[in-house]
Amino acid sequence: MITKIVFLLILTLSSTGLLARVGAEDLIQKLADSKLVVDKHAKWIDESVKTNRPLSGKELLEVSEAAKERILTRKEAYDYFSEDFDLVKRPIRKNRFTISDENLKSMLGSLSVAVTLYETTLHTYHMFQDRPKLRRLLNEKDSSFNREDDTFKDSLKSLFSIKNSLLLLRAIKIYKRFYLTRPDLMAIPQLQKFARIIESSYLYNHFRNHNEDSGLGKDIFLILLTRLKVSMQAKVDFFNFMANSIVYNGSKLFGNIVGGFQKRRGLLYQDESFITRVESMMKPMDILLEKTPFRMTDRFIPGYWGHAAIYIGTEADLKRLGIWENDLVQKFAQELADGKFIVEALRNRVQMNTLEHFSDIDDFALLRNEQEMSDEEIADHILRALSHVGKKYDFSFDVETGDTIVCSELHYRTFVNLKFNTTFYLGRSTISVDQVAEQAIAGMPLKPILLYVNGEEVLEEEIQETYDGLLKKPVLNEEQLPEAA
Repeated sequence: MITKIVFLLILTLSSTGLLARVGAEDLIQKLADSKLVVDKHAKWIDESVKTNRPLSGKELLEVSEAAKERILTRKEAYDYFSEDFDLVKRPIRKNRFTISDENLKSMLGSLSVAVTLYETTLHTYHMFQDRPKLRRLLNEKDSSFNREDDTFKDSLKSLFSIKNSLLLLRAIKIYKRFYLTRPDLMAIPQLQKFARIIESSYLYNHFRNHNEDSGLGKDIFLILLTRLKVSMQAKVDFFNFMANSIVYNGSKLFGNIVGGFQKRRGLLYQDESFITRVESMMKPMDILLEKTPFRMTDRFIPGYWGHAAIYIGTEADLKRLGIWENDLVQKFAQELADGKFIVEALRNRVQMNTLEHFSDIDDFALLRNEQEMSDEEIADHILRALSHVGKKYDFSFDVETGDTIVCSELHYRTFVNLKFNTTFYLGRSTISVDQVAEQAIAGMPLKPILLYVNGEEVLEEEIQETYDGLLKKPVLNEEQLPEAA
């Protein structure tokens, strides 16, 4: 765990700009900042677990973005001090090793980055090891952040590899033998800053009494012990995953069985007047709600509304917003060219569809932010919605899962500034479509601007009252596991 002394020294070093190579200042500062972020997220998790509430969409976004940034920063730091690996590849034996002053100065700069990297990584490990929920979030695959399974675990095991640890140990030996015995070098202010960071670190103090010519077996044992702890925690997380999978697969089987039963087509199915009317009204990041009482799944959905989707806009809209050339948008250029402007989570995956495809419904509502969003905010929301396309359906109905998602969770993860209600069920927090829809009752951040009930359009002056009344209708057991689409 990074010490207060090391942290203060890093801040001092950053303010003076006394670092060996270009980029080291930013690296050490970013590593130090990551410690504060880890502390904040650990507090979020503790509060979440204590109160049985899920992390909000905004909190989940920040945790994932910070984890991605942390991995990139660690790689930068690793690449930085790896430039001096050639200096420590050979064993450090008495009277058989020499190093020039210039190489020694360079190595001290690299060593200060390395011990900061190890300090902050050890701190992260310490903060996360007793928080299974946070470990699960960071080890879980999430294509929105290019994160594969076990990314957090693998990054720790890679950094604490036997090779890396032995090279770092050798660098500390060089520091002790060639710097601490050179009063002329110890008088250089820049190297004094490096020395303070190095000597205040956990690793230096852990190894300072190490016999320079022996003790390799003990060091390897300590390294392997740390790796073993990471592996054991991964096994615990695996068994928790298997327990959740029982719920997931049971819900998936049920959903796939009843999902295929449909008595008839919807009253608005491919209705030209309806489609024309909706197309004339929709704006990017509007929310679409629907009810399909003719489908068996509708009987098992808590509340009135059964499905929610997001309209991301046309090619012209995306060009106006300045994101048409974005790599993520271009990935779905063909879908957009085919008129698939609606993002929705169906039982097979999150996908893009046309309004005609969506129109197999009886009831419909179009929701929009009461307070107009800026173009930048709309663009960010569109990219966030598109980042979920292709993910599997979340039959465990857990708002905190990253790479599986249901229609209501799509909104929870996309509209991160809205404060959605959730329901705690079987050890997880779920969100129903009605809990998305309630964001548009009178006085809430969204508003209904178009409403169809039983295939008929509701008069504009009656929309809000009628909409609010629909949500007040009797619903199924509130604790029932939500089903969608």
